[in-house]
Amino acid sequence: MKAQLDNILMSSMIYWMDNTLLQKGEAYTNFASKFYSVKNLYNNFYTYGLPFKQVVSDSSVTGANLLSGVYINNTFVTIGQSGLSGINPNQGQVYFGLDQSSNQISGRYAIKDFNLYLTSKAEEEILFETQYKIRAKTNQEITGLAPNSITYPAIFIKNNGSINEPFGFGGEDRTQMEIRAIILSDTIYNLDAVVSIFRDKARTYIPLINISESPYNSLNSINNGYYNYNTFCTGKIGTINSFFIDSVSVSKIPNFDNKLNPDVFAGFIDFTISNIRYPRV
Repeated sequence: MKAQLDNILMSSMIYWMDNTLLQKGEAYTNFASKFYSVKNLYNNFYTYGLPFKQVVSDSSVTGANLLSGVYINNTFVTIGQSGLSGINPNQGQVYFGLDQSSNQISGRYAIKDFNLYLTSKAEEEILFETQYKIRAKTNQEITGLAPNSITYPAIFIKNNGSINEPFGFGGEDRTQMEIRAIILSDTIYNLDAVVSIFRDKARTYIPLINISESPYNSLNSINNGYYNYNTFCTGKIGTINSFFIDSVSVSKIPNFDNKLNPDVFAGFIDFTISNIRYPRV
């Protein structure tokens, strides 16, 4: 099915929240480590992963190491060289057309302080029914993370509903959407920092990034290993190609005696956003 407004908006929220955290909060840490073999093949490619996910891929973030290539036995290669077929920053993985088990693969990169995920799960399931592994604090792990593993600190973003209200003649509507971000932090300090950053984003804009503008290919890889978020914003703020943030509300969740996630500090950020548009044109 062709992507519709809700699909485009939710993916745009990921880009926007990611850029905001990395720019405003400097929410990343530069690292260097080896890549380790991941057992399963990805589309018949040999997969090698970092002991972390996710890594920064936005070149507009000042100071962050970008994973634009890897070192094979200390020789730097980029996509298209030495069998390197793709770099997936969200999984912290690289893909090769040839087995590299006899070589040492390493790289320099920046890990995010908070991973971001789209979700349709209920809040109760995210908070109390799923056990997460905290992101490793050293780079001494001896295996790459599996593609389906989810680590925290993390932010889960979900669509909590929408409505179209008549606004003007000729079928013009005001589309209002409710977006919730569920924050899982490893410290109360970081939780406070995240909610403070986004609370202050009320009455600003979220640019819409169309599917045709996506930097990702069929391997969920980025051609150069990175993109520049600022290019997505050019000429969009305050137009039909952006949503206005009407309000932002923040709430925190008591740290109950929770055996699954005893060290998680959690909170909600609820965004009310809107756009004036002609939905039936």
